[in-house]
Amino acid sequence: MRETWLDLLLRDADPDELQRHGRELDTADRETAQALRLTMVLRQQAQRAAELAALNDIAIRLATRHAPDELLPEIVDQARRVLGADLAYLGLLEDGHLRLKVTSGALTPELIGVVIPLSVGLAGEVIEHAAPRWTADYQAERRFRHDDIADTAARAENMRGLLGVPLRLRGRVLGALFVGKRQERDFTEHEVTLASALAAHAAIAIENANAISSLNAANDQLARRTEELEQTLRWDQRLTRVVLTGGSVEELLAEISSMARGRVRFVTEPSDDVTVARPVVAGDRRFGVLVLEGEPARDDQLLLDRAAPALALALLAEQATAEASRRTRAASLVDLLTTTSERPALWQAGLDPSAQYAVLVASGRARLPQLPGALVAEHGGRLLVVTTADPDSIRRDWPGDAPTAGIAGPARGQAELQRCFHAARQTLRALEVLGRNGEAATAGQLGLYRILLDHAGRRDLAEAFEHALGPVLAEEQRRGVPLVETLRVFLDHGCRPRPAATALAIHVNTLYQRLATVDRLLGEGWRTPQRALELHMLLHLTEASGPLGGPEGG
Repeated sequence: MRETWLDLLLRDADPDELQRHGRELDTADRETAQALRLTMVLRQQAQRAAELAALNDIAIRLATRHAPDELLPEIVDQARRVLGADLAYLGLLEDGHLRLKVTSGALTPELIGVVIPLSVGLAGEVIEHAAPRWTADYQAERRFRHDDIADTAARAENMRGLLGVPLRLRGRVLGALFVGKRQERDFTEHEVTLASALAAHAAIAIENANAISSLNAANDQLARRTEELEQTLRWDQRLTRVVLTGGSVEELLAEISSMARGRVRFVTEPSDDVTVARPVVAGDRRFGVLVLEGEPARDDQLLLDRAAPALALALLAEQATAEASRRTRAASLVDLLTTTSERPALWQAGLDPSAQYAVLVASGRARLPQLPGALVAEHGGRLLVVTTADPDSIRRDWPGDAPTAGIAGPARGQAELQRCFHAARQTLRALEVLGRNGEAATAGQLGLYRILLDHAGRRDLAEAFEHALGPVLAEEQRRGVPLVETLRVFLDHGCRPRPAATALAIHVNTLYQRLATVDRLLGEGWRTPQRALELHMLLHLTEASGPLGGPEGG
């Protein structure tokens, strides 16, 4: 049975077969032409349906690519396949330029990374007008200003026919998609429409991929911060537990080191080879630096950030405890030296009952030299010091810029310590009366004078000297004869003339002459034992305090 026109059209017969059928039926050329046109329309519709299906498939494929480095190559591969192009490439806007990101079908790597100004080339036209632009021969085209870098890449790829469409989304242009042929050719309106539709899908996919990438980055950062926060909480719990249970600074450092990869130390100043260091401060107080030795792990810097405040808290607590202990021992020391009660015991003041100590009382609050085993307290504006040093060695090594101090000892037990405290206090008072500021003396050095000077001032000595020996001193100054010295030496030798004359290196007759002058000035009653003792003591006290006036020697 002969096929009809409908049969041929239904099985999509080719144009040659349609023409033969028309000749066999001897039908008019008009029917044959209509059949040919209908066949062309049907084939175009079928092609467009296939292209639409391909676009839908491409849109689905692009939607599954969430990473930009996977999505962009997929876009150019699909554009090259759908449009039957030799070359496809894609660029995105960055900092006012179009940077080419990916290619498909390229012969060289020249296009990747090319930066095209928006004022030149076919790309500039596409971006500026946000509309498709094409040329049959890019290298010979003179409708736009060429860019040397882009032209070099085009020549390397032997690029001729070129179509560019914008990647546009919600009124914004993200970049441009290009397809090209290596021979001269025009692009049909259908090809431009197809490329534009693909670019529209690509723009949505790129925007979604960027959003997902940003979201993933934000989620990753949030996960890292959450992990850091959880780690920080675990660290804080461990460090706080050590501090609250009364752990020492050494125990806290050991706990920090157990959580770090390297060794953690607390130093005053870090050395040059330290890689991680954090200052340990509390308010305006700087204790030192927490350092990590060795190669730090990723979390070690964060660990030191959290550990430094905990260490500062532990140091404050340790110093507060030490200060409270020092104040308690100081108060116990004052009670021990100044009261007759058997409380507190020596150990409460930090003293060993079996050890020997020297007691030192110093004026003011000036800086004391370093003394071994020293316990220091303040009492009545004085510094009280109990030390294991030898009293004579303290006096011998006393620095010139130290305060005035009286020293007594050695002593063992509360009773002896109290006795030495009173002796040291009397010695200090005697030194101050004598004007020997900045000196240190032992109680044995001043002997009985410290007791007498403890209750007398320098002015009192001067007045007593003037009252008792003023006439002798005046005569001495008038005649230039050392009558005061003669009197002192005579009394030192028990009122025996010959030994006194020998000590003065004078003839005994000269001594008698001087004593006769003293008899005339003081009266012969000065030779009585009681009066002689008073004058003798007054002369020695005055000598200890320094000259009160008049020439010495002779």
